[in-house]
Amino acid sequence: MEFRLNPSTGGGNTGVGAGVAAGFGFPDYSEISASELLGLMGEADLLRRRAEGYLVGLVARYGELEGPGAAATVCHQFGISAHRARQLAKTAQGVAAMPQILGAVRDGRISADQAGQVAESHKRAPMSEQDQKELLALGGWQGHDDFKKTVAAREDRRRADDGMGRAERQRARRSGKVFDGTAGMVVLHAEFDQVSGERVKTALGAMSAQMLGDDLAFDPIRTFEQRNADALVALITQQPASATPNAVAGGAADGEIRPQKTVLVVSADYDAIEGRLKSAGLIDGTPIELDELRHLACDVEIVPMIFAADGQPLYVGRAQRAVTKAQRLALYRRDGGCVGCGLRPQVCDAHHIQPWDHNGPTDITNLVLLCPRCHTKVHKHGHTVEHDTETGRYHLQPPPRPSPTAHPPPAVQLTAA
Repeated sequence: MEFRLNPSTGGGNTGVGAGVAAGFGFPDYSEISASELLGLMGEADLLRRRAEGYLVGLVARYGELEGPGAAATVCHQFGISAHRARQLAKTAQGVAAMPQILGAVRDGRISADQAGQVAESHKRAPMSEQDQKELLALGGWQGHDDFKKTVAAREDRRRADDGMGRAERQRARRSGKVFDGTAGMVVLHAEFDQVSGERVKTALGAMSAQMLGDDLAFDPIRTFEQRNADALVALITQQPASATPNAVAGGAADGEIRPQKTVLVVSADYDAIEGRLKSAGLIDGTPIELDELRHLACDVEIVPMIFAADGQPLYVGRAQRAVTKAQRLALYRRDGGCVGCGLRPQVCDAHHIQPWDHNGPTDITNLVLLCPRCHTKVHKHGHTVEHDTETGRYHLQPPPRPSPTAHPPPAVQLTAA
C-alpha cells in the first residue's frame, strides 16, 4: 500500500498555485496488520515532513518579499498559535540563508523543528557546509531531543576557542517565554544552563514534595502535573518570609512563604441600582467570574479607581491591605490552620466571612483562615463559615441538601389486567 498524490486536472484552477491544489489518496487501514500500519505511518510522516518543508520554503520566500513580521502574521492565519507562527517564520528566515538546510527540510530529510535548531545554532556560531552536511546525516535518524543535544555539543566544539567555558556558553543560550496558549491557557517555556536548571529542579521538587505531604494528609485530588504547576506558581508569586523568632504560637516559621508583591489589574462594573459588582474582567478584557474576583480580593491590596464613560480616570485612591501582618499572625494563633480541613496556616488565605464588597469589615471577627481548596468551596460551591459560640471555633458548613420528601414522586396507580 502507498499514498498517491493525485494532481488536479480540472481547468478551474489555472493560477500560480494550481500545482498545490492536489488531492491525496489515502488507503484504508481498518483491516491491515501492525507491520503494514508501521509502514504507512512512516510514509505519512514523510508526507508530513515534505509538506511542512514546502511550507517553510514558501514562508521563507514570503519573508524575503514582505518581511518576517508579515510572514508570522500570515502563518497565524493558518489556525496555529501566535507563538508557533512566530517560530515558523523565524525558522524560515534562518534557513533562507542556508540553501543546503532549506533543501533538506523541503525534501523531508529533516523536520522543520530540526531545521530551526540548526539555523539558531548557525546564528550563534557559524558552521561550515561540512558541519551542515554531517548534521543532516544525523537528523535523518535521531529523534528531536537527541538531535538537539547533538547540535548543542557541536556548537560547543565550534566555540571552543572563543574564551568562554561550556557553562558560560550554556548560560548565553538561556531563554524564557510566557505566552497565551490554546483554550485560554498560559504557557511558560524556559531553558536554563545546567547550574541554574538544577537549582530550579531542586526548588520545584522541594515545593512539590511539601505540597504532596499536604495532599496525603488532606484528601488528595491533585495529579503530579497539577501539583508541579501549583508549586511553580507558588515559587514565582510568593517569597520566603523573613527569618524571625516564633514569638507567637503557631506563627510564621523559618522557610514559610508569604505572598510576593505582584500587581494584577482587574476591573468590574458597579450596578448602583442593584448595589453589586458585575462584568468583572482582567485589564485585557478577559472575563473572570465574580466569585474568583472575591477570592482574589480576600488577601490583596485594593486600589479603587473611578472612570468616566470615555475611560478617563476621575479618582484614584490609596492601596489598602485587606489583612495586616498582625491580623494574619492573630489568625494563625486563633484558627491554627484552615477552619475547613485543618491544613497548615502558612498556605491559607484570609477569608472575609461577610464579603468585603458587601461591606464586610476587615476585622479579626470577620476573618478566618481557608486553604485554597476550602476557599473554592465557599466561593464556588455554597459552603459557609459558621461560628460555634460555645467553643469559639469556626468551621465550614456544606450547603443544605434538598430533602427527598420535599417533592415526593407522583403516586403510581396500579390497575388489574
